[in-house]
Amino acid sequence: MSKNIEIFTDRLKFGDEIINKVSEYACSKCVITVYDINNADDTNEMHIKTNAYGINKLPAVTFDGKVVNIEMLKGGHIRNIFQHLIGRS
Repeated sequence: MSKNIEIFTDRLKFGDEIINKVSEYACSKCVITVYDINNADDTNEMHIKTNAYGINKLPAVTFDGKVVNIEMLKGGHIRNIFQHLIGRS
């Protein structure tokens, strides 16, 4: 069963790093969608989704509709987080 991962970014500071790390550790069946605030095609849907998730700071990541602690991702714990999320779902 596939997992849905959404990445919300402005491509500043940690944005590209988060995209690369998430892509590296995601499972082979994971579907990754990147929303970039600088891409006019993404702006409306990104605004709707970030409001629904309560996201007010970029970058941000969701896994199957649940917001992932971005500070832990930036802190290098991404492998453990994804193994836990993929294993429990």
